Amino acid sequence: MSTKYKISIAICAMFVLLGSCESVDLNVNNDPNNASPDNSDVNLLLNGAMLNFTSWIGEEDEDNREGFQAGMQVVRMLHMFGPLYENAFEPGDFDDVWRQSFSGHLSDIQTIKKNAIENNLSHHLGVAQILESYTLTVLVDYFGDIPYSEAFAGAENFDAALDDDAAVYGIAMSLLDEAIANLALSPASSISSTGDLFYFGDLDKWTTLAKTLKLRIYNNTRLVDSNALAGINALLADGDLIDSASEDFTVFYGTNSSSPDIRHPQFINNYENTPSGEYMSMYFMNLLVNGFDSPDPRTRYYIYRQVDEYPPADAQGIFDFPCLAESYPTHYVPGVDPFCTSIGDGYWGRIHGDNQGLPSDSDKITTWGTYPIGGKFDDDSFSAVTKSSGMSGAGIQPIMLSSFVYLMRAEAALTLGTTDDAAAMLEAGIRASLNKVINFDSSINSPLAATATNIDDYVNEIITDYGAGSDAEKLNIIMTQAFISSWGNPVEAYNNYRRTGMPLNLQPTQTSTPGAFIRSFKYPSVAIDNNPNINPKENQGVKVFWDTNSTNLDF
Repeated sequence: MSTKYKISIAICAMFVLLGSCESVDLNVNNDPNNASPDNSDVNLLLNGAMLNFTSWIGEEDEDNREGFQAGMQVVRMLHMFGPLYENAFEPGDFDDVWRQSFSGHLSDIQTIKKNAIENNLSHHLGVAQILESYTLTVLVDYFGDIPYSEAFAGAENFDAALDDDAAVYGIAMSLLDEAIANLALSPASSISSTGDLFYFGDLDKWTTLAKTLKLRIYNNTRLVDSNALAGINALLADGDLIDSASEDFTVFYGTNSSSPDIRHPQFINNYENTPSGEYMSMYFMNLLVNGFDSPDPRTRYYIYRQVDEYPPADAQGIFDFPCLAESYPTHYVPGVDPFCTSIGDGYWGRIHGDNQGLPSDSDKITTWGTYPIGGKFDDDSFSAVTKSSGMSGAGIQPIMLSSFVYLMRAEAALTLGTTDDAAAMLEAGIRASLNKVINFDSSINSPLAATATNIDDYVNEIITDYGAGSDAEKLNIIMTQAFISSWGNPVEAYNNYRRTGMPLNLQPTQTSTPGAFIRSFKYPSVAIDNNPNINPKENQGVKVFWDTNSTNLDF
């Protein structure tokens, strides 16, 4: 496909998101991705980089079914096939993640930075640096050492060497500092409101995001960075962190289903492309339904039950729901670890590492609900989902939310002794998450919708337990709420679990000997096959630099 048509489609997609679409006439002889400062439109380049970024962070397609969703699977938010950690994911599962970053928006950003510097476009430069910084940290979080210093030399060097993961994190932090400075300058022109897919030209929100991503880095590296406490306290004193839903960093999706399809990828996969092969984790559903005195108020918004009962243990029933013919694993703790029908009421999922095939259950399994994919609220209607169900895919991809930030601050206050009050941050984080989720679809008018009393009772239970707990118990409460609040964001849940080993008591894998937990993922096939400087890892137990947590996760 020519550059002209790729960019035209991208621009059309942007305007569909904003409510209109118009044709863009580009000179076919000019290649925007290899433009010089004389012939480039940096607004167009930045918009293209944003579109590529949204595809990278949220895409799940038939050829790359895992992507970043793997992070949700290993921590039991979604079901992970197995039965061993070693064979749960293949290098090819991450090819698009690698390709779309290095050949996609990271490559675009190098052109943007060059052109922005030469044309005094410091705001474009700052936004590009923020996207670059976040991308680098996420790649490190998943893979460890990655190419960077030699990665964009083009024909001069196709075999970029790996950079140390800690060094790349340092580069990411520097990019954020530079971005904050650049956004404060007065350039020749600023970014356009229509070309900014995230904050619609609001530079203050981009600056707030940059400072919040610095907090994320400090918190992620608090086990190895002696400057983390001072760094976080400086950010708290500055007072410019994401603290309201209006500042949330998310990808917005719509309802248009063709030319282009702008619905949430998980909606497409689970409401239209069936069977999806994607099961809800028994552990996560049980945590929501039975983990507290009453179900978590987010339960009916997070997950949707297509049926309210399980099949009989006859031939067809066992084919659809194989666990009916299986025994409760002997290494599970009765009353703690859910299995098969133990949750009740049609919560139909799979346990961690269940490697059964795909039966005829696509219209029966529990699936994603309203939040964040724009699906259906669980109103006890117990009907199969369709492409017109619920919000028809008008969801979001949560990247950095105010709830995440409050709960990070709670963790840092408890573990590092920052100037924040941990209990206050915990409550603020829970309420921010509940408010966002419960108000996500304003059209819900059901007697089963969460009420103010439901919310207050839930919050009060957690805060009471927190006040009565030891420091270890308090941290587990914070991390459990961070875990639940991160639904839809696989990166933060995976990072939090490796850093703290919490939530405690995650459901064991179906087999009692699953091998080493995935402390970092295998390098993608596209990286190993095309770059002799990237070799397969010895195993997936290789830790990223900030993961010095000694908790045994191999279960």
